[in-house]
Amino acid sequence: MTITAFLRSQHILIPLPLEYETIEAKLRARSITGHEASQAIFVARRRLGSPWHWKSWKAARKQVLRSACETCGAGEEAILYVQHTVRLPSISTHKELAKRNLAGREIEPIDYSSIRQQMYAIRDAAEPEERDCCPKCASLSIQYRKQAATWICNSKSTGRYCAHVFTVPAKKAALTADQKKSINREKHRTWRNTILNREDDWMRDAMLAWIGEMRVYLSLQHTKTLCKRCAFLEDMTDQKPCRSCGFAYPRTEQVCPDCEQPDGAQPIIG
Repeated sequence: MTITAFLRSQHILIPLPLEYETIEAKLRARSITGHEASQAIFVARRRLGSPWHWKSWKAARKQVLRSACETCGAGEEAILYVQHTVRLPSISTHKELAKRNLAGREIEPIDYSSIRQQMYAIRDAAEPEERDCCPKCASLSIQYRKQAATWICNSKSTGRYCAHVFTVPAKKAALTADQKKSINREKHRTWRNTILNREDDWMRDAMLAWIGEMRVYLSLQHTKTLCKRCAFLEDMTDQKPCRSCGFAYPRTEQVCPDCEQPDGAQPIIG
Protein backbone atom coordinates (compact mmCIF):
# COMPACT_ATOMS: atom_id res chain seq x y z
CA MET A 1 0.00 0.00 0.00
CA THR A 2 1.37 3.41 -0.93
CA ILE A 3 1.74 6.20 1.61
CA THR A 4 -1.04 8.15 -0.10
CA ALA A 5 -3.42 5.19 0.06
CA PHE A 6 -2.48 4.59 3.67
CA LEU A 7 -3.19 8.21 4.54
CA ARG A 8 -6.55 8.10 2.83
CA SER A 9 -7.54 4.88 4.56
CA GLN A 10 -6.52 6.20 7.98
CA HIS A 11 -7.77 9.75 7.35
CA ILE A 12 -4.48 11.14 8.65
CA LEU A 13 -4.06 14.83 8.21
CA ILE A 14 -2.18 17.45 10.17
CA PRO A 15 -4.73 20.27 10.42
CA LEU A 16 -3.73 23.65 9.13
CA PRO A 17 -3.15 25.97 12.13
CA LEU A 18 -6.08 28.20 13.00
CA GLU A 19 -4.00 31.30 12.24
CA TYR A 20 -3.47 30.16 8.65
CA GLU A 21 -7.11 29.17 8.25
CA THR A 22 -8.22 32.61 9.46
CA ILE A 23 -5.82 34.42 7.14
CA GLU A 24 -6.93 32.33 4.17
CA ALA A 25 -10.61 32.99 4.92
CA LYS A 26 -9.99 36.74 5.17
CA LEU A 27 -8.03 36.74 1.91
CA ARG A 28 -10.81 34.92 0.06
CA ALA A 29 -13.38 37.29 1.56
CA ARG A 30 -11.14 40.21 0.54
CA SER A 31 -11.18 41.69 4.02
CA ILE A 32 -7.36 42.02 4.17
CA THR A 33 -4.72 42.78 1.56
CA GLY A 34 -1.95 40.46 0.49
CA HIS A 35 0.69 42.46 2.36
CA GLU A 36 -1.38 42.39 5.54
CA ALA A 37 -1.69 38.62 5.15
CA SER A 38 2.06 38.35 4.64
CA GLN A 39 2.72 40.21 7.89
CA ALA A 40 0.19 38.06 9.77
CA ILE A 41 1.76 34.85 8.42
CA PHE A 42 5.22 36.06 9.43
CA VAL A 43 4.03 36.57 13.02
CA ALA A 44 2.20 33.23 13.04
CA ARG A 45 5.23 31.32 11.74
CA ARG A 46 7.45 32.81 14.43
CA ARG A 47 4.96 31.80 17.09
CA LEU A 48 4.25 28.30 15.78
CA GLY A 49 7.80 27.32 14.84
CA SER A 50 8.69 24.57 12.38
CA PRO A 51 5.87 22.10 11.56
CA TRP A 52 7.88 19.07 12.73
CA HIS A 53 7.84 20.47 16.27
CA TRP A 54 4.04 20.61 16.44
CA LYS A 55 2.15 18.11 18.60
CA SER A 56 -0.13 17.25 15.68
CA TRP A 57 2.93 16.45 13.55
CA LYS A 58 4.35 14.09 16.15
CA ALA A 59 1.01 12.32 16.49
CA ALA A 60 0.71 11.83 12.72
CA ARG A 61 4.36 10.73 12.45
CA LYS A 62 3.73 7.70 14.65
CA GLN A 63 1.09 6.49 12.23
CA VAL A 64 2.98 6.94 8.95
CA LEU A 65 6.43 5.84 10.11
CA ARG A 66 7.28 2.44 8.65
CA SER A 67 9.45 -0.26 10.16
CA ALA A 68 12.36 0.00 7.70
CA CYS A 69 14.24 2.55 5.62
CA GLU A 70 12.83 2.65 2.10
CA THR A 71 16.27 3.37 0.61
CA CYS A 72 18.76 1.06 2.31
CA GLY A 73 16.42 -1.30 4.14
CA ALA A 74 17.71 -0.54 7.65
CA GLY A 75 15.24 -1.90 10.19
CA GLU A 76 13.91 -0.81 13.53
CA GLU A 77 17.39 -0.89 15.05
CA ALA A 78 18.15 2.24 13.02
CA ILE A 79 16.92 5.75 13.77
CA LEU A 80 14.04 6.23 11.34
CA TYR A 81 12.55 9.48 10.10
CA VAL A 82 9.48 10.52 8.14
CA GLN A 83 11.13 12.27 5.21
CA HIS A 84 9.27 14.55 2.83
CA THR A 85 9.98 14.10 -0.86
CA VAL A 86 9.11 17.78 -1.36
CA ARG A 87 10.58 20.83 0.32
CA LEU A 88 8.81 22.92 2.93
CA PRO A 89 6.81 25.51 0.96
CA SER A 90 8.77 28.71 0.44
CA ILE A 91 6.95 32.03 0.54
CA SER A 92 9.64 33.77 -1.52
CA THR A 93 9.17 31.25 -4.34
CA HIS A 94 5.45 31.97 -4.50
CA LYS A 95 6.12 35.71 -4.41
CA GLU A 96 8.41 35.53 -7.43
CA LEU A 97 5.95 33.33 -9.29
CA ALA A 98 3.06 35.69 -8.53
CA LYS A 99 5.09 38.66 -9.77
CA ARG A 100 5.90 36.87 -13.03
CA ASN A 101 2.26 35.89 -13.52
CA LEU A 102 1.18 39.48 -12.95
CA ALA A 103 3.72 40.76 -15.48
CA GLY A 104 2.13 38.58 -18.14
CA ARG A 105 -1.40 39.83 -17.52
CA GLU A 106 -3.12 42.99 -18.70
CA ILE A 107 -4.42 44.66 -15.56
CA GLU A 108 -6.40 47.86 -15.63
CA PRO A 109 -4.65 50.34 -13.31
CA ILE A 110 -6.46 51.98 -10.42
CA ASP A 111 -8.31 55.11 -11.48
CA TYR A 112 -6.99 57.54 -8.88
CA SER A 113 -8.89 60.48 -10.38
CA SER A 114 -12.16 58.63 -9.82
CA ILE A 115 -11.18 57.90 -6.22
CA ARG A 116 -10.32 61.56 -5.72
CA GLN A 117 -13.75 62.58 -6.99
CA GLN A 118 -15.36 60.14 -4.55
CA MET A 119 -13.38 61.72 -1.72
CA TYR A 120 -14.57 65.18 -2.74
CA ALA A 121 -18.16 63.95 -2.91
CA ILE A 122 -17.92 62.51 0.61
CA ARG A 123 -16.55 65.79 1.91
CA ASP A 124 -19.15 67.93 0.14
CA ALA A 125 -22.04 65.74 1.32
CA ALA A 126 -21.54 66.80 4.94
CA GLU A 127 -23.67 69.75 6.06
CA PRO A 128 -21.61 72.23 8.15
CA GLU A 129 -23.07 73.58 11.37
CA GLU A 130 -23.12 77.13 12.75
CA ARG A 131 -20.19 77.37 15.15
CA ASP A 132 -18.70 80.07 17.38
CA CYS A 133 -15.67 81.87 15.96
CA CYS A 134 -13.48 84.91 16.44
CA PRO A 135 -15.13 88.14 15.18
CA LYS A 136 -11.76 89.41 13.98
CA CYS A 137 -10.14 86.48 12.12
CA ALA A 138 -13.07 84.01 12.00
CA SER A 139 -10.96 81.30 13.62
CA LEU A 140 -12.65 78.49 15.51
CA SER A 141 -9.72 78.28 17.91
CA ILE A 142 -11.31 80.35 20.65
CA GLN A 143 -11.43 79.84 24.39
CA TYR A 144 -13.91 81.09 26.98
CA ARG A 145 -12.34 82.56 30.12
CA LYS A 146 -14.78 81.96 32.93
CA GLN A 147 -13.26 84.32 35.50
CA ALA A 148 -13.09 87.27 33.12
CA ALA A 149 -16.32 86.27 31.34
CA THR A 150 -14.69 86.92 27.97
CA TRP A 151 -13.45 84.96 24.99
CA ILE A 152 -9.92 84.97 23.57
CA CYS A 153 -8.73 83.85 20.16
CA ASN A 154 -5.79 81.44 20.14
CA SER A 155 -5.38 81.33 16.37
CA LYS A 156 -1.90 81.52 14.87
CA SER A 157 -2.92 81.14 11.24
CA THR A 158 -1.21 84.39 10.21
CA GLY A 159 2.06 83.56 11.96
CA ARG A 160 1.24 85.55 15.08
CA TYR A 161 -1.34 84.92 17.77
CA CYS A 162 -4.56 86.77 17.11
CA ALA A 163 -5.19 87.14 20.87
CA HIS A 164 -8.37 89.09 20.18
CA VAL A 165 -10.53 89.41 23.31
CA PHE A 166 -14.30 89.64 22.89
CA THR A 167 -17.49 88.98 24.80
CA VAL A 168 -19.79 87.72 22.06
CA PRO A 169 -18.39 85.29 19.46
CA ALA A 170 -19.37 85.50 15.84
CA LYS A 171 -20.93 82.60 13.92
CA LYS A 172 -19.79 80.76 10.83
CA ALA A 173 -20.63 77.52 9.06
CA ALA A 174 -18.02 74.86 9.79
CA LEU A 175 -17.71 71.12 10.31
CA THR A 176 -17.62 69.76 13.83
CA ALA A 177 -14.94 67.38 15.09
CA ASP A 178 -17.39 64.45 14.93
CA GLN A 179 -18.29 65.31 11.34
CA LYS A 180 -14.62 65.40 10.36
CA LYS A 181 -14.03 62.01 11.96
CA SER A 182 -17.04 60.60 10.14
CA ILE A 183 -15.77 61.98 6.82
CA ASN A 184 -12.32 60.49 7.41
CA ARG A 185 -13.84 57.10 8.23
CA GLU A 186 -15.93 57.17 5.07
CA LYS A 187 -12.92 58.18 2.97
CA HIS A 188 -10.85 55.39 4.47
CA ARG A 189 -13.66 52.90 3.83
CA THR A 190 -13.82 53.96 0.18
CA TRP A 191 -10.06 53.70 -0.27
CA ARG A 192 -9.96 50.40 1.58
CA ASN A 193 -12.65 48.93 -0.63
CA THR A 194 -10.63 49.91 -3.70
CA ILE A 195 -7.40 48.40 -2.38
CA LEU A 196 -9.04 45.15 -1.28
CA ASN A 197 -10.61 44.55 -4.68
CA ARG A 198 -7.67 45.49 -6.88
CA GLU A 199 -6.71 42.90 -9.47
CA ASP A 200 -2.97 43.49 -9.25
CA ASP A 201 -2.54 42.35 -5.64
CA TRP A 202 0.13 39.77 -6.47
CA MET A 203 0.90 39.26 -2.79
CA ARG A 204 -2.64 37.98 -2.25
CA ASP A 205 -2.14 35.35 -4.95
CA ALA A 206 1.22 34.39 -3.44
CA MET A 207 -0.18 33.96 0.08
CA LEU A 208 -3.14 31.88 -1.10
CA ALA A 209 -0.84 29.66 -3.14
CA TRP A 210 1.54 29.22 -0.20
CA ILE A 211 -1.27 28.30 2.19
CA GLY A 212 -2.61 25.80 -0.35
CA GLU A 213 0.80 24.18 -0.75
CA MET A 214 1.27 24.18 3.02
CA ARG A 215 -1.98 22.27 3.39
CA VAL A 216 -0.70 19.60 0.98
CA TYR A 217 2.64 19.47 2.80
CA LEU A 218 0.90 18.89 6.12
CA SER A 219 -1.18 16.07 4.65
CA LEU A 220 2.00 13.93 4.65
CA GLN A 221 1.11 12.59 1.22
CA HIS A 222 4.62 13.06 -0.14
CA THR A 223 6.63 11.29 2.55
CA LYS A 224 8.73 8.18 2.98
CA THR A 225 10.57 6.47 5.82
CA LEU A 226 14.36 6.89 5.83
CA CYS A 227 17.11 6.06 8.28
CA LYS A 228 19.28 8.82 9.68
CA ARG A 229 22.11 8.29 7.17
CA CYS A 230 19.87 8.16 4.10
CA ALA A 231 17.94 11.21 5.27
CA PHE A 232 21.21 13.12 5.69
CA LEU A 233 22.49 12.07 2.26
CA GLU A 234 19.25 13.08 0.59
CA ASP A 235 18.86 16.37 2.43
CA MET A 236 22.42 17.64 2.66
CA THR A 237 24.39 16.01 -0.15
CA ASP A 238 21.82 14.94 -2.76
CA GLN A 239 23.41 11.49 -2.75
CA LYS A 240 22.07 7.99 -2.17
CA PRO A 241 23.63 4.91 -0.54
CA CYS A 242 24.29 1.70 -2.41
CA ARG A 243 21.92 -0.96 -1.09
CA SER A 244 24.66 -3.54 -1.59
CA CYS A 245 27.85 -2.02 -0.16
CA GLY A 246 26.58 1.18 1.48
CA PHE A 247 28.78 3.49 -0.62
CA ALA A 248 27.24 6.96 -1.15
CA TYR A 249 27.15 8.21 -4.72
CA PRO A 250 25.21 10.88 -6.71
CA ARG A 251 21.49 10.26 -7.11
CA THR A 252 21.79 10.86 -10.85
CA GLU A 253 24.03 7.80 -11.25
CA GLN A 254 22.42 4.43 -11.91
CA VAL A 255 25.41 2.21 -11.03
CA CYS A 256 27.40 2.18 -7.79
CA PRO A 257 30.99 3.24 -8.64
CA ASP A 258 32.38 1.14 -5.75
CA CYS A 259 30.78 -2.29 -6.21
CA GLU A 260 29.48 -1.63 -9.75
CA GLN A 261 26.03 -2.91 -8.87
CA PRO A 262 23.16 -1.23 -10.77
CA ASP A 263 20.36 0.30 -8.72
CA GLY A 264 17.78 -2.32 -9.60
CA ALA A 265 20.06 -5.26 -8.84
CA GLN A 266 21.35 -4.06 -5.48
CA PRO A 267 20.28 -6.39 -2.65
CA ILE A 268 19.50 -4.92 0.73
CA ILE A 269 22.53 -4.85 3.04
CA GLY A 270 22.53 -7.61 5.63
